Parts: sequence; C-alpha cells; structure tokens
Amino acid sequence: MRTQATMSALALCLLLPVSGAAWAQRADRNVDTPIVRSFHWFSYVGGDDIRAACRPGNRSRIRLVYNALWEEQVRTYEIFLQPDGTAGLNIGVLADQGNVSNILAESPTDVLSPWRMKHGQRLLDVAETRHLMDLLQASAAFGPPRDGLRLPDNDFWWTVASCRNGAWGFQAYLYPTDGFVNVKFAEQLFAWDNVNVPVNRPRKLEPAEFRRGFDSHSAQRGRGDRWMLVVGKDGLRPR
Repeated sequence: MRTQATMSALALCLLLPVSGAAWAQRADRNVDTPIVRSFHWFSYVGGDDIRAACRPGNRSRIRLVYNALWEEQVRTYEIFLQPDGTAGLNIGVLADQGNVSNILAESPTDVLSPWRMKHGQRLLDVAETRHLMDLLQASAAFGPPRDGLRLPDNDFWWTVASCRNGAWGFQAYLYPTDGFVNVKFAEQLFAWDNVNVPVNRPRKLEPAEFRRGFDSHSAQRGRGDRWMLVVGKDGLRPR
C-alpha cells in the first residue's frame, strides 16, 4: 500500500493529451485530473485499461512510457492503430515536476502549473506506421519481459503495453542494460515528438539505491515519496 507521502507526490503527475481528432482517442480517463491521477498512475504505466479491453475485434493500441528520472521528465506515446494501416500518435511530456521554485498562486489552478502536461499529436501514414511496428518488433517490444526487473522512479527506463489483434503484450527496458541499449524505436519516436521540450537522454549515474532520497540535484533530501515498479511475467506486478 502506498504511503500518504507517495500519494501526495503522485497527485502532481501526468496530464495526458486530449484530442478532438477521431484518430487520436483519449487515453485512460482515470489519469486526467491531478488528484485522481495519484491513484491510477501505476495502473496507467502497466496498461491495465488496455489489457482489460484487449480482445479480438477491439482496436489495437500501444502505450509507451519513457521515465527519464521521475522528477526530471516523463514522456508518453499513445499509438492507436487504424484499420487503413495508419496510426494516431498522442505525445505527452511532463518535465521538472521536482522543481517547486516557480509555483505561482494567483489563482487556484496556478499551484499545479509546473506539473501540467505539454502535449502534441501526429498522424502516421502507412509507411511510417509499418516502420514503427518493425522497430518495435526488432526491440522485442511485445514481450515477454524479464520477470523480476525493477524500475525505480529515479532511473531511466521504458515500458510498452500493447494490444494487437486481441493479443496482450508487455515489455520493459532499464538503462543501462542490454535491453535498453538495443531499443530500436526510441530515436524514431523522439524524431516524431513535436513537443517543444528537449528529450532528457540517459546519462551515467550512481545506482538508484545509492541516490534514493540523496540526489544532490534534488530540492529535498531523505524524501519518503520514492517508488519502485516490479515487472512480472506478462506485465507489472500488483503493488
């Protein structure tokens, strides 16, 4: 069970992009509002909503999450595969949520401004969609994942939750393991990413357990709101 401190931190989490276009459908409504989001973020990363709806005849979709140190940046890529071979791509970027120095409180909504999601969208044509699917296949993005892999909040990693033609899949990659290094899709997604926030690329750091709560770049030391995800045989393990 999460601590109250963890819930408070996660309440300032991801705001997913909202689209009026038919090809870019909304992601899980449970993470739309900041307060409710704190109870659903882990479920969102695990793709629980995708898995629950994954059956033959339903829309194929893929959700990729790039955790580039939780306090620094999170990027999400929602891919909605269309029957005509194209795909809708929703992009979301949450940046600098660990920096509380620029909070304004002139109105009730201003206090959450530093944690609001910047977002973008693209429509991938048939060739682009096929190319992306090839890159995902080459990266073993549809599973199975490595059972027991740990994903700390203060590390670099990717997760991929997918439903293709009624088949559920999950994968995870932790930097700097071979799986992360061999990811083929990252640079292509970054190239398509039209959100005006530079990608926070992986860099060499001390192991996460040595940095937990004592990062010299953190505004607070000894924090109790850290979290860890653990991968199971076909998805995230229950928390």
